[in-house]
Amino acid sequence: MFLSTLGIGEWSALNWAKEGPTQADTEGQTHSNARRSVAGHEFIHSFLQDLPKVPSHYCRSTTSKQYLEPVFQSMADLYAVYCRAAAEKNATPLSRQVFTDEFKRLNLGLYHPKKDQCNICCAFKTGNLPDDEWQHHLLQKEEARAEKLSDKNKASNNTMVLCMDLQALLLCPKLKASALYYKTKLAVHNFTVYNMLTHSATCYVWHEGEGSLSASEVASCIVDYLSAHTEPDTFILWSDGCGYQNRNAVLSNALLQFSMKKNKVVIQKYLEKGHTQMECVIERRLRDQDVYLPAEYVNLMKKARVKPHPYEVKYIDHTFFQDFTKLRLCKSLRPGLRPGDPTVHDIRAIRYNNNGTMDFKINHSDDWHPHPSHQLRNSTSDSHTVTPLYSDRLKINELKFKHLQDLKEVIPKDFHSFYNNLLH
Repeated sequence: MFLSTLGIGEWSALNWAKEGPTQADTEGQTHSNARRSVAGHEFIHSFLQDLPKVPSHYCRSTTSKQYLEPVFQSMADLYAVYCRAAAEKNATPLSRQVFTDEFKRLNLGLYHPKKDQCNICCAFKTGNLPDDEWQHHLLQKEEARAEKLSDKNKASNNTMVLCMDLQALLLCPKLKASALYYKTKLAVHNFTVYNMLTHSATCYVWHEGEGSLSASEVASCIVDYLSAHTEPDTFILWSDGCGYQNRNAVLSNALLQFSMKKNKVVIQKYLEKGHTQMECVIERRLRDQDVYLPAEYVNLMKKARVKPHPYEVKYIDHTFFQDFTKLRLCKSLRPGLRPGDPTVHDIRAIRYNNNGTMDFKINHSDDWHPHPSHQLRNSTSDSHTVTPLYSDRLKINELKFKHLQDLKEVIPKDFHSFYNNLLH
């Protein structure tokens, strides 16, 4: 009755039973599938581990996540490259879901930090932040935006209002060649200063063979920009609150010395992290361009904007940078030392006065308070000394140098000498 219901003849059923898989066959197939699955996971792991990662100073200090170099536009793009790599190794690619799960397990991310939401906003959306902390964050965010708008309206020939920002990581060479996926590239830095009155912008560009991203490098760019503008009596500098770049004693000493030497007042103000909305963004112009040398970024940046006028781009080397770490006009930025006192990260504004004093605000709406850490009267002549930061070009690590030599296969010969002459 069962066979007639399914329309199967008795002979066919008996034949299938005789020729069907044995238990040994089934177990063998299971073990084979398990081996392929293990091998597949191992290949995904090695593939992801071998991909170059973004230097930590371009990522948030509050995250342990590693970001891949910005050569992949999406997870679909990355998965397609993985599938091609598997085919080249005669390996069977696992599913997109398995690949994504392993990507998350390794705590990796695609490099889009400029577009990331702030950590506090993300914590609130996932229910991991008390409502009172969320409301305080919203208040600080709106205060900062209102203060920035107020400063923008006050900008004049006598008061220069600036935005400054380290732009997204640039890589060199930058090509659409598969060889670049697995090789570390030369990092190119772009620190931009934007005038909110005239809408002019100056880009300071250098590569990692000429300088790093310490507080002295950032301070050198800012002091150079301020020194080139003698007309204003007051400078207001807006930035995010990144500690190693914009909120540290090295930069504060540099700005305080500038204020005293030039008889100016400099005010630093901080936007809430994750809500910076900086005006000086030029990445869109660079998106689809091939770049063989760091200097080629200079011309691309100059062409990134026509109105109201092109960007000014300064391509600098190691001789440009000054060492501000020896300045001791201010030994610490912390406004208090007792438990419960405000910390450096609580500061929303710092004012450097031409008489050598400093003031601070915890909220943008507060009155100015004298900063207790300045110690001008106890300083010596040595504490006013600024010397060159580097005596020579910087060395890149051996692995990066080797990878760059390998990449010469996809770079025209006219550009090879630059990579040959990098110190390592």
